[in-house]
Amino acid sequence: MSDIYQKIRNLIFVLLGCSLFWQGCNSTNSATPVPTYIHIDSFHFAQSSLVHPYNLIASTPTLLQQYTLTTSHQTNVAWVYYNDNLIGIFDLPATFPVTTTGAGVLKVFPGIAADGENNDIINYLFNQADTFTFVPQPGKTIVHEPITTYNSGDVIGLIADFDNGKSNFGAWGGTPVSMGVISGDSVFEGLHSGIIALSTPNADSTIDSSSFSFAIPAGRAYIEFNYNSTVPFYIGLQANLSNVISSVPYYLTGVHAGTGWQKFYLEVDGFTASAQGTSYTLFIKANLLPGQTSGRLLLDNIQLVTN
Repeated sequence: MSDIYQKIRNLIFVLLGCSLFWQGCNSTNSATPVPTYIHIDSFHFAQSSLVHPYNLIASTPTLLQQYTLTTSHQTNVAWVYYNDNLIGIFDLPATFPVTTTGAGVLKVFPGIAADGENNDIINYLFNQADTFTFVPQPGKTIVHEPITTYNSGDVIGLIADFDNGKSNFGAWGGTPVSMGVISGDSVFEGLHSGIIALSTPNADSTIDSSSFSFAIPAGRAYIEFNYNSTVPFYIGLQANLSNVISSVPYYLTGVHAGTGWQKFYLEVDGFTASAQGTSYTLFIKANLLPGQTSGRLLLDNIQLVTN
């Protein structure tokens, strides 16, 4: 038994030695390449001459030849693909590794918080992806600023930019505080921005676009706008049918008070698919927080984006 045991033990040592030998060889020959690091601080939004901006305020929408689209955006996330394979989804600013031994192509898509929900970050397909070809520099960091803009097939419908000196909104239901326009240091872009000013005892205000209700075509659709608010507010739509009493306003989302100008992306095609109308009216409702005696909501660049 001892001879057999000794032979078995010797065989095990031989097998283990062979295994370690091959593992050592494999480890030497298949060393992991050193990655190149890519740093992205933020997106640059370029002015686009390819989109088709329309004036939705007119009874028959007309092409706006002189309308300059806003370059404002709130792109907080980058969806990154390398040679069409997803690397990851990164909060900006971000530094991430790309492991490759040859030149490749990065495609960076802008991501936004749909309906203001930070847990619902989507690849915003109304904005172009940035394409970046690079040669690996193992161990080094390449700083890249992706550029995006609207796609050539996007259609931008102007709801209100307030630069004509009119708000295009009116008070709903006899609410005593209605929409106005302001100029000066509080303006976000252009000559004017819209304002809803609140003070006690008028602690809330609802305004609507019934004077220029607009069509929303089937398919993907978002309403974009810039805002600066010291009070919470709500955004809703009402579906209108010819010769039929309109539906009641349906509020799609609420927005918290914040600091400084921000961009909001409101998804509306889910509502329009279920509440089909010949046109739609946009509602905005603002109200004071408990204990507040005054507050205001500033708005600019309200536009419908479809494709």
